[in-house]
Amino acid sequence: MCETWPRANLRFDKYRRDRDGVVKADDGSTLPALLYVQPVSGGLVFTSTGFLKDSPQTLLAFADAMPLDFTGEQAQTIVERLKGIAADFVARMNATGYFEHIEGRVPYSVSFDRLDANLCIFTITPEVVEAVGVCVE
Repeated sequence: MCETWPRANLRFDKYRRDRDGVVKADDGSTLPALLYVQPVSGGLVFTSTGFLKDSPQTLLAFADAMPLDFTGEQAQTIVERLKGIAADFVARMNATGYFEHIEGRVPYSVSFDRLDANLCIFTITPEVVEAVGVCVE
């Protein structure tokens, strides 16, 4: 989903745990989920060849349900799974050719019980820069 944090909170409120313990939304969507938090800042990259590339301050949040009364070991297992999903997502972004490759150190953070829901949220803040951009000269 692509939302602001407050709107994502409303969307995640629609997820419920069924009798089998599966967490899903009214529309049938299940977790884990990827949230592209709509950027509120970024940068414009002017190249020496006359192109302008957009570089939004990107925040990608990978969310999954936590067991009720989770243990530290259960939480760490979910964090590691979300790290793997994030790594796969970045590899797929790199393969598209639409963006400059995401390389090097990418900061992350982990939060539990965020967005008024029993979720583990693993966020990364990669620098995402358009591969080509638009000609300004």
